[in-house]
Amino acid sequence: MKAYVEKIWDHAAGFILVEEAGGKVTDLNGNPLDFSQGKTLAKNKGIIATNGKLHDIVISAVQRVVHI
Repeated sequence: MKAYVEKIWDHAAGFILVEEAGGKVTDLNGNPLDFSQGKTLAKNKGIIATNGKLHDIVISAVQRVVHI
């Protein structure tokens, strides 16, 4: 069974909206989303979107729970 990989069409519009509003969107490791991989975000693991100010705190909390 293949692991699920995020699709770019599920996240591109939301990414732009959050970033333009001053927020931040990364994967669970805090890496920028890589939309250059074709149909998927194959180089990213999950998605986290925040207001930007809390992003590092949210990344840290998620990493403690998810164990990536």
